[in-house]
Amino acid sequence: MHDANSADPVLPAELERVIFEFAAWQDPETVLTLVLVAKRVCIWIEPELYHIVQSRKQRLFRMMQSKPSEFLRQHVHHLTISANVEHADVVHILSTCMSVHNLAIWNNTVTLPELIPLICRLTNLQRLSINLFALFGGRAGDSFHLDQFRIPPSEELPFTYLTHLDIFGLLPEQLWPVFRMLPRLTHLSLTDTYFPESINAALSTCPVLQLLIVVWTEPEDSPLPDESEISTDLRVCIVRCLFFEFDWELGARGGRDVWRRGEEAVANKVRERQKGSDVQDAFRILPQTNPAYLLQTANTLS
Repeated sequence: MHDANSADPVLPAELERVIFEFAAWQDPETVLTLVLVAKRVCIWIEPELYHIVQSRKQRLFRMMQSKPSEFLRQHVHHLTISANVEHADVVHILSTCMSVHNLAIWNNTVTLPELIPLICRLTNLQRLSINLFALFGGRAGDSFHLDQFRIPPSEELPFTYLTHLDIFGLLPEQLWPVFRMLPRLTHLSLTDTYFPESINAALSTCPVLQLLIVVWTEPEDSPLPDESEISTDLRVCIVRCLFFEFDWELGARGGRDVWRRGEEAVANKVRERQKGSDVQDAFRILPQTNPAYLLQTANTLS
C-alpha cells in the first residue's frame, strides 16, 4: 500500500510533470507551494517563476543574485523593465536574459541609444513595448529635442523578427521612417496617438501590417475618439487600457489583452463590412491587409 505521506511518485514521471506544469500555468500563485512538494517537482516547476518577470527593482536584484546566468538566460521569456532600475542594471539584465521574446522597457531615463546593440542580441525578440523617440536619442520638453536624434540603418536595429510593437511617448514626423524598417510587423499599437498623419504613415509603409491599435488611456467616463476621424482603414481600432502592467501580464499568460481585443474589434468590422458587400469588395480597399488572417479571426469569434 502506498504511504500517503511519501513524496515518491505514484504516476509515471512524464504524466506527473504534465499535471504539475498545467497546474502552475493555470494558477501561477500556486507555484511557490508546488515547488515544496518534492525535489523533482521543484526542478520541473521552479522555471515557471521566471518565465514572466515584471521587474520591480528589488525583485530584479533578488533574481540576478539568486540564480546563475545560464538559468536566467534559458528561462526568462517575458520581461518588463520599469522605473527605479539603474542604467547599469538594465545593461546587466539584457546581457543575461537573452532568450526574452517579449520585452517592455517602461523607464524613459534608461531608454537610450546605448541599449540598441543589447536589444539586437535578443534574437528571439518578437514583442517590444518602448519609447522609440527616446531610444533613438530624442528628448522631450516644451518642444522636440532632435539634436541627438538619429535612426540607425535597418541592419543595426532590433526589428528583424518583431511581430508586435507598442510605441509610447512622442511620435514626431522624424520618427515615421522607422515604419518601413519593420519587415515582419503585423501588430502595431500607438499610445494616445491619434493623429491621422502618423497613423496613415504607418498604414502605408509597414509592409505586412494587419492591425493598428490606438491605445486610449483616459478614464472609463471619458468618450473614445471617433475612429472615422482617425482612419477609415479596417485595420485601425481604438482600445481602452488603463492598467498597462496588468494587461501586459495578461497577454504574457495568453489572456485577452490589448492585442486580442484589437483583433476582435477588427474582426467585428470585417463581419459588418461583409454584411453589406462581397468579401472581395471589402478587402479591395486594403491591398496590404491579409484577408485570410482577418477572416480567420472573424470566423473564430463568430
